[in-house]
Amino acid sequence: MKKLVLSLDQTYSQHKIIKQLVTLNYTRTKLVLEVGDVAIRGDIMDIFPAESSHPIRLEFDLDTVSRIHYFSTHTQRVTKPLQKATIITFDTTLHKPKGINLNESYIDHKIIENLFENDYVIHEEYGLGKFKGLRYKTFRNTQGEYIILEYKKGDTLYIPINQINRIHKYEKTTENPPLNSLNDAKWQSQKKKAKADTLRLAEELFITYKTRNKQHGFAYAPDTELQLIIEQEFPYQLTPDQEKAIQAIKRDMEHTRPMDRLICGDVGYGKTELLVRATLKALDNQKQVAILVPTTLLAEQHFQTFTNRLKNTPYIIKCLSRFIAKKEQKHIIKQLKQNQCDCIIATHRLLSKDISFSNLGLLIVDEEQRFGVTHKEALKMIKPNVDILNVSATPIPRTLYLSLSGSRDFSVIETAPKNRKPILTYINPLDDQIIKQAIQNELKRNGQLFYVYNNIKTIQKKASYLTTLLPTLRIGIIHAQLQESHIKHIMTDFKQNKYDCLLSTTIVENGLDIPNANTIILDGAETFGLAQIHQLRGRVGRSNQQAYAYLLYNDKKTLSEKASKRLEAIKEYVSLGSGYDIALRDLEIRGAGSVLGKEQHGHVLSIGFSYYCKLLEESVKQKKGTKKTPRYPVFETNYITISDTYISEPRERIAIYKQILQCQTITDCQTIQDDLQDRYGRFDTTMIDMFEYIRKKIDDIHTLEH
Repeated sequence: MKKLVLSLDQTYSQHKIIKQLVTLNYTRTKLVLEVGDVAIRGDIMDIFPAESSHPIRLEFDLDTVSRIHYFSTHTQRVTKPLQKATIITFDTTLHKPKGINLNESYIDHKIIENLFENDYVIHEEYGLGKFKGLRYKTFRNTQGEYIILEYKKGDTLYIPINQINRIHKYEKTTENPPLNSLNDAKWQSQKKKAKADTLRLAEELFITYKTRNKQHGFAYAPDTELQLIIEQEFPYQLTPDQEKAIQAIKRDMEHTRPMDRLICGDVGYGKTELLVRATLKALDNQKQVAILVPTTLLAEQHFQTFTNRLKNTPYIIKCLSRFIAKKEQKHIIKQLKQNQCDCIIATHRLLSKDISFSNLGLLIVDEEQRFGVTHKEALKMIKPNVDILNVSATPIPRTLYLSLSGSRDFSVIETAPKNRKPILTYINPLDDQIIKQAIQNELKRNGQLFYVYNNIKTIQKKASYLTTLLPTLRIGIIHAQLQESHIKHIMTDFKQNKYDCLLSTTIVENGLDIPNANTIILDGAETFGLAQIHQLRGRVGRSNQQAYAYLLYNDKKTLSEKASKRLEAIKEYVSLGSGYDIALRDLEIRGAGSVLGKEQHGHVLSIGFSYYCKLLEESVKQKKGTKKTPRYPVFETNYITISDTYISEPRERIAIYKQILQCQTITDCQTIQDDLQDRYGRFDTTMIDMFEYIRKKIDDIHTLEH
């Protein structure tokens, strides 16, 4: 096997290294994100070697290798130092199906801005225009980089780079939304009406917030010895985010004010353990717990998890779903009323009128984005003043937005469990060879896979098609119209490795945790919602095995604009921990009607969702009397220009400019400087001068404040 070995402090010809990487089948990209990628930025060379778990970064001093590190694809920051790097031949047949370009995969928005030429944007002062890129210009002896915006009748504005944070991406709902004119007062009128609307909405939110703060609920006692023992039995160490979230939950529960908290954590990030601990705290205070889940499969899985985790406690846990016989359901409902059942895990059946509790203390709503307005109104009727814990990987827009605007408590779990790898995601037209190869690659490592096909009428035909491709493939089929007992039987057999492939509808979207299944194929990806695709991808990658997701769309028919946008969004948000970003992106694609209500719909269309959010946030702070945010230094454009010889990609420069404009402390400044030198190499004199200027401006602000 051909290979290239590069050692620290050794001298090589960079030109020859690049030529050798090409012969080893490596592909030049802007950012290194996938195995087989190589990126070169000045003296920095990033490579993701075949058979390596992490990419490597080399820095050259002339032709001498001055440093070698592993780095993270998600943050693009270095992690562990190395003495040498070994790069072997990249076998494209093992890693990437032909024709798939993943150069834009799992991108952190702090690294590269999600803004392309001809995208629609809102400038806070001028309204809706088109982004036409960046250009270095000199105006009145002021030299620097400017943002080019196009308005009605082709009028062009050059916006100084120090106004980048006043520009918001606009998700258009029609093909060609009318641009604002620079010669009339229409935009100022639109903005004024929207601002008035956000003040009205902020008043509503503030009243809700004050009302909730005045309510009195049950204050739980501090943790007991039993709770500490059960927590110590958990076989994994909590991530810092999990630790922070559980402490917040316990603080809420020990307060007299009823808890109303949303936990937003990506798929497979350990949310269930938080629910177990909250449940035990309630049970240990002689309170009943109700856990509402959207599907029978998730109810069944939670029942097994909770029963196992709490087996050394005296508490009685029951499951209520269509998997349970009618007679048994009646018996469980009776037990709930008579306080003979401590914890109930249930589907929508929990919301039926015949269900009541003896002493309900905690209500948990898992995958809450799956429940509609009617369900949520029914939840309010269960019992006032109980503690409520909502959990989601992709919170629904309204819930997320209320959380962001301070009318609810909010915890985000962003840290991946140890050894968890990003799911490599491929987006391509439906193709026999790709499907066959994906299945064969999984079977070669003795793994299993999900094949999601959301059409019950023709699902048997799809099974026949798969066995035509691979005659020995063992296929289990499930969908919502099958008998409950049959679904349960197939799932058990799949878990016990009696099937290679589970062919199913989206019934598998929630709650399946099968560590041996690490490939998922979505047939007709253009028909799935963005949050739904994210959830389905989360069925794989739940162990330390590398997982693969194939989003295959039908290229025989024209994709709707929204379907195209969903596929594009998935390309940019397929990192670990992107559920929160997916929810924000979903807000924009769905439009405002389902977000803030009919009254706000027109305003959001006229000024854009992102800018509306900013105005609403300001209005909420105004109503609450929140202190003004600390002053940011005013940086002049001609002093904060980054040359295209240092960072060649405009989208990357925009991301850095945004970070610079948010700089408030010398520590912030140093963090950005370290990050840039890590990713792009040593500073030239212009970069050194720029950071000296930034530090001086920060010092001036602090001097004025004191």
